[in-house]
Amino acid sequence: MAAVEPSEVASALRQLYDPLSSPRMRRRADSLLQRFQRTPEAAQSALLVLRAPLVAPDDPHVRAERAFAASTIYATVAAYVRTYRLESPALWTPEERELHERLASEFALVCQEVWNVLTGPHSALEDAAVQTHLALTVAVILLRFHEQHADSSIAGAVEWLAANQATAPAQDAAAASRTNFAVLLTLKVIPEEVENRRVKFSKTKREQCEVLVRQSAPYVVSAVLPALAAAIDADAALARLRGLLLACFASWVEYGRVPPGVIVASGLLDRAFQETMHPQASDDALLCIREVVRACDNGDCIPLMELVMRNFVLLGKHVLELQAAVASASPPPSTSGAAAAAAVGFCLQGCAVAMAECGQSFIMYFVDYTLDLEPGSLVYEFLDTMLAFTALADLDVSDETMPFWIDFRAYISGKHEQRMAAFEAFVSRLLGILIERTEFPDAFETFPAAARDRFTSYRNDVRGVFRALATVTQASEDKFVVDAVHVVFRQYELLDAGQAPPTWWKRVEVYVHALSAVSKSIREEDTSLIPQLFEYLSRKEPSHPALARTATIFLGVMGHWFARNPRFLDAFAFRIISQSFEMSASHPGFPFRMRLHGEDHIGTVALKKLTQRCGRHFFNQAWLDAMLTLYRSSRAAPLGEPAAVSGDSVLMVVESVAHVAAAVPYKDAAPVVEQLCAVMFLDLETRFPVLSAADDASVEFLGELLAHLHVLAARIPPQINQDAPHPVLCVLRTHWAVLEGVLLEYGASADVTGPLSALLVALFESLRGQALALASALMPHLLAQFARSFDGSFLAVIKSIIACAGDDPESAASLTRVMVIVCESALAHIAAAGAGGVDAHAPLVVALLDLARSCGAHRPLILVQSNQLEPLLALVLHALASQQPDVGVAALEFLSDVGAWYGEVLRIPPDLLRSGALAGSVQLHQLIRTLFFDKDVQYQLLVALFHAAGGSMPPALVERVAEVVRSCWACFGRQRSEELIQRLLADDAFVGSRVAARARSEFAGTIAKPECIENARKFKRVLTAFCDHFRKSLAGVAVAGGGPVGVPPGVVSS
Repeated sequence: MAAVEPSEVASALRQLYDPLSSPRMRRRADSLLQRFQRTPEAAQSALLVLRAPLVAPDDPHVRAERAFAASTIYATVAAYVRTYRLESPALWTPEERELHERLASEFALVCQEVWNVLTGPHSALEDAAVQTHLALTVAVILLRFHEQHADSSIAGAVEWLAANQATAPAQDAAAASRTNFAVLLTLKVIPEEVENRRVKFSKTKREQCEVLVRQSAPYVVSAVLPALAAAIDADAALARLRGLLLACFASWVEYGRVPPGVIVASGLLDRAFQETMHPQASDDALLCIREVVRACDNGDCIPLMELVMRNFVLLGKHVLELQAAVASASPPPSTSGAAAAAAVGFCLQGCAVAMAECGQSFIMYFVDYTLDLEPGSLVYEFLDTMLAFTALADLDVSDETMPFWIDFRAYISGKHEQRMAAFEAFVSRLLGILIERTEFPDAFETFPAAARDRFTSYRNDVRGVFRALATVTQASEDKFVVDAVHVVFRQYELLDAGQAPPTWWKRVEVYVHALSAVSKSIREEDTSLIPQLFEYLSRKEPSHPALARTATIFLGVMGHWFARNPRFLDAFAFRIISQSFEMSASHPGFPFRMRLHGEDHIGTVALKKLTQRCGRHFFNQAWLDAMLTLYRSSRAAPLGEPAAVSGDSVLMVVESVAHVAAAVPYKDAAPVVEQLCAVMFLDLETRFPVLSAADDASVEFLGELLAHLHVLAARIPPQINQDAPHPVLCVLRTHWAVLEGVLLEYGASADVTGPLSALLVALFESLRGQALALASALMPHLLAQFARSFDGSFLAVIKSIIACAGDDPESAASLTRVMVIVCESALAHIAAAGAGGVDAHAPLVVALLDLARSCGAHRPLILVQSNQLEPLLALVLHALASQQPDVGVAALEFLSDVGAWYGEVLRIPPDLLRSGALAGSVQLHQLIRTLFFDKDVQYQLLVALFHAAGGSMPPALVERVAEVVRSCWACFGRQRSEELIQRLLADDAFVGSRVAARARSEFAGTIAKPECIENARKFKRVLTAFCDHFRKSLAGVAVAGGGPVGVPPGVVSS
């Protein structure tokens, strides 16, 4: 490897971090730096940089250089791999033992040098990344070359380094501080590096290191860390190490499997709980506590669990006292107000997270080990503290406790039934707290928008908690529902008696909100409580926007109950939904548009959900008139101005009508659909004179109207044995002239033709034979419109018509003429654009090939009699050179289907081929054989496919190209495929023939092997590797040939 000069490294670092460097310069600089790190002299050069005095600590270039040097040393040590037998020292040869001793000596020198830098006079000025990489380097060397002897340990090795460092710790307090920092940081990362897969340990060596860490862990936790803790407490200058001490403790607990008794005896756990109240060490302390909690994973850890829980109870009470003092602005005498506020601000949420994790880990202990659940007992106090955190006004803190309560409720269900009452008392208190926390605060409307959104999000999160807590057992579900309903009843009784406070609605609303979360638990057979509840909620006065809003949401999720009790729909649902549209949709505090779902109106959402479950029960004049009136009001708003309901909300009204129409016979649904569509077309005819194709609002208006028609076509399913045609068929027959006028004016707008085509496709694909009369009537109009616009969406409509047409000779002849007209006009239009016609008309090419695929699959005789397969294959040859991914996919799928059509007939027994049902497939098979074998089109396609794999198509399509080439063996046989490959490799006109003879021979031999043909990944790899040989020649071929790559001379012409 070529040597890299130090000046080149410095220059590369500047380029890498210079904001003005281009991406290419950064990549080159990064490549040079990586190459330098792999050179033999990299570690020594990096040591020279780090040993140099840090004269300009604020210079970013100096910092970058030192950080790179530290990472270089670490990378060198971590990536080192021994070349002799490490696992069995007893079997070492004398040469191997001598090599090991020499390497150990060399690495020991490096280790001491790095340690001297880490404890040197300038180490405190180094970046944290530099310090960490130096400690990691020391850790890896100690793990890699520290052999297990009875009289030494990892901790002893670190102590030996400290005793032999260049700057003795006894010289001054600063040196002692630096040494203690280095010891703690190194001890912290040692167990972590054992699990680091970037460090190149053998499996046996890694296992040895894991054993070494577990053996050293008790000594480190019981002796080394307490001694360092005492030193830190004795010197105020070492206060910055308090957090690092706990992080080191957490690391050894996590990886060292420290016995619970050692953890308790060390006193470090108690220290961690004390440090949570100090801002500098709080995060490390909570992390340490959480690691101890995770370590408690069996019954032997019960004393440690009790210690953790007791400390959490004390910590929780202290934090809550400080929080209450801050809230009341009267802190304890020993704590200033500012200090109390700071204490609460930095540790409140962290304590909640740690307590919740502790509770989740110790649930088994709560339920299975503890029999004392009286007030004052440890578990009671812990659960009480958790409830206090849940009840805090800080929504983020309250939210952190929810996972614990969900797991707790699920675990206690069904266990120790005789003690369930005690546990259920906590669940009941929790539900009460959540009800209280989700009640709208006073003057909620005046809150800032961000605060309102946060509270709304919190309420949505609590819905899931309600559901989890209340739906564990059938008894708990029934109790929650009954209790909530009775609270609502009590509020209305007070209201009727004139004794309710002005904020009575808040209590009602919050319980209805809770009921909506557990709506699926409400029994369908309940005909006493729920009807009375809806009677109260449907009252217009007195009410409140928030209550009306939540009542409408609750109504929408009660479809299962109304489906069982439809007689209450007209009495209650009608009033609640009607009132929802009378409220202000943009109320500042309680909007009736759902922000989480765009601009959906809550009333239309409820209407859609109810009609979806109870559609036939909405078929009465009151409901139908109401929905038509609502839709009419939305269309009556002037263009560009907001309506009562708009956007998707209007679409939901149409969906609701469709749900009702789908539940009744055609003859009953037709008048309803016709009335709705009459509103649409009357509105269209009224506005049409003022609409403009250049106006976005006009195009959007037309797109929405067509989308509404699409919903009716798609949501009203086909029915058999009906006395009347499908309602949408009648509408289109009546109003087609209007739609044709729209097409004439807006035929160039995909935002109009797309929805119209989607409407027709949905109708024809759904009704099939029922829509044949309409399809026949529309076909001339579709062909005329296609000839004007060449919009591929019209081909999708023709494709759907072909699928629903009959098998009679007259229909086949008509569709054959259609296929000829469409293909000839489309191919001529593409050819008129010249060499780039395929890319210029990509959507048309995709739609045309899709139509041909559908025709070949369902009506092969039409594809044969139209004589369009050969021109379409010529189009595919050009498409295989396209850089448009959609075009490439369409071409490859067409070729794949052509091969399948040919191979399908070969697999059918001869006696079955004589049946008339397969006549079209047999003729298509014969046509493909004529084109592929007699006219040699298959060979030309194969050349184009190889060019496509070589780069004439986007790289993402190479796998598809390989699959098409591989299908040649399955569809056309082994002999035919191998003949084509051999001919291709010998063809001087093919770029691949210029590849070395050996490469061509290996490719031909490998690609024809059964194991290659049967393995798609291997086939792609072999094909791609061969095509890479001539990839660079393709550009020259394209220029020399004057045409797209992939279309060889003599190709069939369209």
